[in-house]
Amino acid sequence: PGKQPCANARPTALRDRALILTLLDTGARASELCADPRRDAPGVLLRDYDPRNATLRVIGKGAKERALLLSPRTQKALWRYLTTRPDARPTDPLFTTQRGAPLTSTALLQLINALGQRAGVPDCHPHRFRHTFAIQFLRNGGRVLELQQLLGHSTLEMVRHYATLAQTDLDAAMQRASPVDNWKL
Repeated sequence: PGKQPCANARPTALRDRALILTLLDTGARASELCADPRRDAPGVLLRDYDPRNATLRVIGKGAKERALLLSPRTQKALWRYLTTRPDARPTDPLFTTQRGAPLTSTALLQLINALGQRAGVPDCHPHRFRHTFAIQFLRNGGRVLELQQLLGHSTLEMVRHYATLAQTDLDAAMQRASPVDNWKL
């Protein structure tokens, strides 16, 4: 109350929102979504996005392909972003720079870092969204084996790290909510 609303949105606001929601909703690696000229990897192309089935096809580590599921909110953000690119072809990158070039992992890192600084969030980087996806998936009742498939891990070793962090949450909740401790029995 009493303050002027801010209406100076970034020119890439729709792309940025779609990109951030995609990272958070899928747990995708930056290298899966973005182009990498050093490896001659194009990243995700428009043809890899299937709005009918709410999936995004990515090529992960070891050239393994998997389909990432998208929530309705992420799909809506992608749709809004793609309406700004009416001339885009199926072979074009899904995420581009303002000039239409493929978004690279380095550019994504710089973007996330800048947005994090603007929002006052320290240590912001694309992998943090993957980490947040994994922890929230487990906190919300997802299973470790399901998470392994969603993240594209071949073994449970890395997934155990996320499960340990989620278990720490459970331990803290038990300490706060213990009937014996709260009733002082």
